[in-house]
Parts: sequence; C-alpha cells; structure tokens
Amino acid sequence: MPDFRATIRSAQVRVVDWGPHLARSGPLQTLLHARGRAGIALVDLTVVREEDLADELIAEFLAGDRPAHREALVRWAATVGYRRAWLPGEVVELEPCAGGAATTACTGCRARLTDADPRFWLGVRRAGRFPAICPLCGCDLPQWSTMSDRGVPERLGDRGRRGEAEAVRRAP
Repeated sequence: MPDFRATIRSAQVRVVDWGPHLARSGPLQTLLHARGRAGIALVDLTVVREEDLADELIAEFLAGDRPAHREALVRWAATVGYRRAWLPGEVVELEPCAGGAATTACTGCRARLTDADPRFWLGVRRAGRFPAICPLCGCDLPQWSTMSDRGVPERLGDRGRRGEAEAVRRAP
C-alpha cells in the first residue's frame, strides 16, 4: 500500500496519509479521470526509508500526470529531503534541501505556521512529509514551503534506467 496520497493543484501540494477509503479503481475511477481533466493531479506516494528517514519517493499518478505537476512534486520532495524520486518513466536525482524556515497557512482558521527548529525538520524527515493538520483547528494544511529553492533535479533517463539516457540538468 502507498504511504500517502498527494493532490497537486496550481503547483500547491497537499499530502495526506493513504487509506483504503481512497479511490484507486472501479467505478470511482471516472472521478479520478475527471480530476485530471480539471487540471488536478492525484498521486499515490510510497516512501523508501534509509534507517528511519525518508530517502526515496515512488510516485504513481492516478490522474493529471503533467509536467507542471511533476515539477511541483519534485520540488516538494527535495524540500522534504528526499534524494531520489521515481516517477512514471523516469528517475529524478534530487539535491535535498531540507532545513531553514518553513511556512504554511491553514485552510480553516487561516493561521500562518512557521518553523525552523531542527526537531521540526527531523520529524519531517522521519514522516516523509510536512505536518498535514493544523494544530489549532484540525483542518488540513497545504504542504509547507521554504525560503530557498535550491533543489535542482537531475533526470536519469527513460523509464528510470541509469545509463540508457544521458542525465540532463534541469533548472528549477
């Protein structure tokens, strides 16, 4: 089973814990495709851990697999501290850039949350995502952003096979 379900809309990433109640197939699949046509990506995420830290991310797009959505997911993964992202048809080497001040705003009470404490970042690295629930009102939180955008992905080639295609450096 995946670890998380990500929703990407307008370059904003939201991540919730995966559960069997989330649609993957069957009659609800038509709703998944409709979200993709509406410009929204739904992605199941599986975390590969090195000891107790999130290290690599495997993404399965259920809807909305578009370059802008991939870029938002890759940028988020680098910010969380992943070193590699496995996307459909490609592997992306990341320059992890976890650390520093991170911020988000609650969609319910509109509180602005900011944290830069090393313990906060250790929790993010262990969980494989930023906190997703507001500690004040319990509403969902968009994934946090940082002041820096140092993560520059390196594409490793078609279908994730190292050596079969030349790695290309992409600008963020």
